[in-house]
Order: sequence, then structure tokens, then C-alpha cells
Amino acid sequence: AVVQEAIEFFVTVSKFGVPQALPGIRRMLPLIWSKEPSIKEAVLNAYRQLYLSPSGESERARAQDLVRSLSLIMVDASLGTIQCLEDIISEFVRKDEIKPAVIQLLWEQFTEKSQCSALERQAAVMLLGMMARGKPEIIGSNLDVLVTVGLSDKGSADYYLAQKVCNAVSKLASNPKPAQGENKAPFRLPQDHMLFEHLSKTVSKGFARPSSHWIPFMEAAVILIYQLAEGAEEICARILQVCSQQALEKLQEAPGQKADPGGSPSRVSDGASCLPTFLLMHLLSLVGQVALQQVAYLEVSVTAELRRRRMLREEEKNKKRSNGSTKKQRPQSMGNETNMEEELGLVGAVTDDTEAELTRSICETELLDGKHLLSAFVPLVLKICNNPGLYSDPALSAAAALAFGKICMISSEFCNSHLRLLFTMMGKSTLPAARSNLIIAAGDLAIRFPNLVEPWTSHLYARLRDPCPSVRQTAGLVMTHLILKDMVKVKGQVSEMAALLIDPEEAITGVAQNFFSELSKKASAWSGALGNAIYNLLPDIISRLSDPNCGIEEKSFNTIMRHLFSYITKDKQTESLVEKLCQRFRTARTERQYRDLSHCLTLLPISERGLHKLHDNFDCYADKLQDPAVYSCFQTVLARFHRASGKPETEALAEELEKKLAASHNRGLDSAETCQEDGGTRMPEPAKQKTTVSATFLFFSLTGSRHLSLSTVNRDEDFVTPPPRTVRNHKRAKKRPPAKKAIITFSSDEENSSEDELSAELQEEETPTKTTPITRSSARRLR
Repeated sequence: AVVQEAIEFFVTVSKFGVPQALPGIRRMLPLIWSKEPSIKEAVLNAYRQLYLSPSGESERARAQDLVRSLSLIMVDASLGTIQCLEDIISEFVRKDEIKPAVIQLLWEQFTEKSQCSALERQAAVMLLGMMARGKPEIIGSNLDVLVTVGLSDKGSADYYLAQKVCNAVSKLASNPKPAQGENKAPFRLPQDHMLFEHLSKTVSKGFARPSSHWIPFMEAAVILIYQLAEGAEEICARILQVCSQQALEKLQEAPGQKADPGGSPSRVSDGASCLPTFLLMHLLSLVGQVALQQVAYLEVSVTAELRRRRMLREEEKNKKRSNGSTKKQRPQSMGNETNMEEELGLVGAVTDDTEAELTRSICETELLDGKHLLSAFVPLVLKICNNPGLYSDPALSAAAALAFGKICMISSEFCNSHLRLLFTMMGKSTLPAARSNLIIAAGDLAIRFPNLVEPWTSHLYARLRDPCPSVRQTAGLVMTHLILKDMVKVKGQVSEMAALLIDPEEAITGVAQNFFSELSKKASAWSGALGNAIYNLLPDIISRLSDPNCGIEEKSFNTIMRHLFSYITKDKQTESLVEKLCQRFRTARTERQYRDLSHCLTLLPISERGLHKLHDNFDCYADKLQDPAVYSCFQTVLARFHRASGKPETEALAEELEKKLAASHNRGLDSAETCQEDGGTRMPEPAKQKTTVSATFLFFSLTGSRHLSLSTVNRDEDFVTPPPRTVRNHKRAKKRPPAKKAIITFSSDEENSSEDELSAELQEEETPTKTTPITRSSARRLR
């Protein structure tokens, strides 16, 4: 209801002509993807009121008003905004709510029959493409107009317009995965169609021209060829040959020239001759795009076509069998086995695997075997990636990194042998664009070859702390996608995602908030349908972020925890976390960790059972209450409980716990004051040895200074020279129980630590990134 009221507010404000309403109208667009039908319909109604009911005397004037308003939304709009607007417009077209006069006006603007600017012409092509998603015949009936005008010699100079033309024509492509039961052949055009002739010509002409819009246009053109052309690999092979021939001709024009090391970086050299940087960048981008689309074509389109043809053959066989007049006898047992396999769905699964295996084997053995055209460019890509000092141009390095990642998608063998190079470049490259491209490539590789990339997952998490904001944002988006799709195991390193919640960049903070919001909705892999994944990850996140070596300040830690604990809403989860946090005090080593744990307790709504957990685990944190911040947090927890509770028995338990907290806090302060007044620990007199040892142990337990060695607590001058050996043995025989108690007193028995926990503690100090020992001990306790 609140969302719908906000939508109505912006509609009303926009009708009154308030200029600040446009940003709000744009922000409404993503709500079209809402899973709630009422919100989605409210967005459609809002845009219907704003744009489909324009004021104007004639239909032409209303069409012009509508086109002008829609074009205004797309000015400086992000890709996500364009996609949302496309969903809305295509929905209007399906319902015939957009008049033919609007479509006619868009065609006039595109063909320049109606006077308009270059931006309006580009917006017209984009709007036509959006409408074609609802009705493909809008583009199909005028395909020749799009090709001759948008990809002509005059239009080829405007590669941005040519890119939008390719995107609009791509709406004619069929869904590569048709609905079950549909065996309709996909829409394809012959190789000699004018569309592919114009595309090949425009790509080849622009290859040798420096233009920032050529690479995006080339990528859209290659995608379109693989979507619509029959024999797309032959068309792209010819384009590759023509462009590489142009590069060779440029090298032969000045064979004696060498690049000047101190000159302009616009030319690159391999020691014998030089080549313009943009030309080499264009070649690498073209190679990478063809390699990626070839893999997608084999894995999706070819596999789907093989499956479709198999189903047609099976249908033909079934028809012949059913129409046959003579029924052939076959063994009953064989028929039963066949029917059983069909009922279990094993027949289709086996054949699907066979078709997928066929296309996969082509990628593994043929595309990079030395006979295919793509294999000729692999050494060039590897040379540029391996020599960042020689090829230092930022744009060239970024293009080479992206092409390298796309080529790795072809074969698991090639990927496995070059993963070290990929992640080394990702971590050590000085260029943010190269690091971002490699992060995206690594994300795609994690989906295609998950077993190969899994050992390198820590390198992906490490990019979440990259000094460049754009790289951090890219890494956050990639890790969000991989974790939510279960392509990467969620480990304690997810604390790196939590650290993004306090990033100074608002966009990065939004990425992290969206990640944890979606993660909380996923059923945890450990608890099935119960709970959420954040509940299971919180102990590890707290351990890592409260580690002094992590670099997260205390105030920032509190901000992160406040956001994460807001997803813990179930009583059982709250009670369990109270117990885990109390027990974690035993292994906390610094005052900062004490304060962090106590602050986390204040973020939980303590119930009656939670109060019992606090009371039962009092010994875990009693010696930490001397810290004023820790004591204040526990007071806050009890004060909140007093306000919410109404039962007399629980109030009595809360008061008892409050008294114990105050006693432990005051006892610790008194011991600390006594220590300061005395100026140190003095050696007791022989007659009072037992009492002094107990007091010293009490001081150690309350101050938490269990890691101080005996040499620092008892100085050399504090010890008295022992009497002769025979007398000492005589006294020890008389007072054996007190001596035994003294030995236990000065050990680490206050924590009841096992040998496993002590060894785990050493590992934590040596390698701070490992999970803390309390996580493992608490996991055993839960089992």
C-alpha cells in the first residue's frame, strides 16, 4: 500500500508540472519487475496516465507529445532504466494501447522525413526496438528500411546509431529455448541476405578508423549475425580475415619504423615494426567477441536445434508406428523396460546429455586445435597479457584482458592452464579497467567451469577491497550473482561483502544491501527451509570483522552489525545467537572483541528464554564486565527486557542477573584499583601464601589478563630464595593439596580450554583469515 501511494504521489506531482518529478518517475521503473501483481499493475497504470493520455488537438500532435516524453526519459538513462522502459512499452504494444500514428512518426524520424536532431533519431530507433519486442512485425515489415538507412555509407559513420539498429533488428530472433512441446524452426536468414552484407561491410570499413563507438557496434553486429544468420561462423570468419588483412597491410606500410620508447603511446611495437594502438585494440575485441559468441552459438542454438530435429524424428516414428496396419510382436520384457524408462524420463535425459556432450566436445577439441581460425590469434592475446610493460596503453590492456577472458570460455583445458595468469593480472594489474574486465570474465568462468575456478575464489573476494571504487562495485555485482545462484560456496569470506555496507560510495553500499536482502530470503543450505543464510554466517562475519587485523573500526563494525541483525527475526535464531555470543567471550582475546560481542547482544530482542541463556552462560563473560563499555551493553540489554517483560518470575531472574553483573563489575574495578595502589603484585608472606595465590587468581580472572606470562607478573626481586632441598621436600609433603591448587590456579584452566582450542588459537594468530576456533567448537556443540 505504501509503494502504491508513492506511485500515485509522483503521478500527481508530474501532472502539476513539477520538474523534480522526473527523477521519481525514473525510479519507479524497476518496480515493473516486482513479484507482486498489484505493484506491477500500479506502475503500468501510472505510465498509462502519464504518457498514453497526452493532450493535443490532433492525433499527430498527441503522437509527437508521447514520443517527446518517452525520449526525455531515455536521456542519460542507465541500461537498467532502458530495460525497464522496454518492458512497459512492449506490454502496451501487446495490448494495442499505442496508436499506429506513434509508430508512423518514429519511422519518419528515423528516415529523416520528419525534421529532428541526431539524438531524436537514435531515440526513435530505440523506441521501435522496444515496440518490436511486443510485436516483431513492426521491425520485420520494414527490415529493408532499417538496413539501407541505418547501415548505409552515410549512416555507417554514426556507429552509435548503427548499434541501436542492430539491437532493434535482434528483436526478430526467436527464443533459443522454445517452450516445451514446440518444435517450430527458429527464424533464420540466409547468408547472402542484405543485412549481413551491410553488417560485414560496415564492420570492415570501421576497423581501420579510430572511433570509440566502433567496438560496441561490432559487438552488437556479431551478436546479431549469430542470432539470425545461417552459417554464422562462416560470415564472422570472413570478417576476421578481412580485418586481420588490414592490420597486416598497416604493418607492411612502414616496415622500417620502430616505436619510440619516449614518444606517443598511440603506436605499439614488437621490436620490428609498429602498429596503431586502436587497430590492435579493434582486432583483439573482434577476436574475443567472435570466440564468445561461437561458444554461445554451439552451446545454445546448435544444441537446441539438434534437440528439435531429434524430437521431430521421434514424432515421425511414432506416427508411422501408430498408422501401421501390422503390429510386430516383440518380447514382453523388452517392452516393459522401454516403458519404464519413458515413464522415468530417462530416455529424453540421455539424449539431451548426448547432444550437449557433442557440442561440448567441439569446443574442447576443435575450436583451439590449430586448424580453426581463432587459434591463430591466441598467441597474440597471450603475448600482450604477459607483457604489460611493453603494451602499456590502458585501453589496449583492458581490451586484451577481456579478449583473454572470452577465449578462456572455449575450452576447460585452455582455461585450466591459464587461470594463474588470469588471476595474477586481476590482482596485480595497475589498470582498473583491466581488473574489472577480468572480474567479469572470472564470474563467467565460475559458471561455465565451476570446479576449476573454485580454488581461486579467495582472489575474487579479495577484489571487494580493491582501492578503485569501480572495481569494488564490479566485484560486488559479480559476487552477488555467483553467491545467489549458488555458483560459489558461501564461506566466512562473505564478511568482505559485509564490509561494503560502510563503503563511502553510495552505489557500492546499495549493492551490498541488495545482496544481504536477497540472501536473507534464500533457505540456508545447512538448515533447509528453516531460517536464512545470514543467521548461519553471522558468527564467522563477527569473528572476521572484530579481528584487529581486519581493519574495520569499531564504529563501522557497529553499523554493519546493526544492518545484518535486522534480518534475524525468529525467536529460535535469537536465542541461539545469544548463547553463541556468550560462549564466544571465552575465546575473545582483546578488549575490542569484548566490546564488539557485547554490542551485538544489544541488537537482539531478548526474550524470556534469551534471558535464561544470559543467566546460564554468566561465567563466560563475568570476567569481562570490568570494561565499562561491556558492562553498559549488558545494562542496556536488561533495561530493554524490563520494559518489555511483565512476568514476576522473569523480573526476579532479571534482577538477580543484574546484581551479579554489578557485583562482577565492581569486583573487577576494586581489584584494578588495588593493583594500581600497590604498584604491582607483591610476594606474600609464607604464612599467608594460600590466600594470596587465590587473590592473584581472582585478579587474573576479572581482568582477563590470562595471556601475561609469569615473568611479567612476578618480577625477579619478588621471589624469595627457597630453603635447602630436604626442607622444601618436607614442607611439600606436608602441604601437598595447596601446592597442587596453586599449579592449577596459574594455568589457563579458567577457560576450560582443550588442546584443540589452544592449537586453533595459534593458527588464528598466524593466519587471521581462517575461521576462529569458537566457530568450530560451537558447531560441534550444536550437533
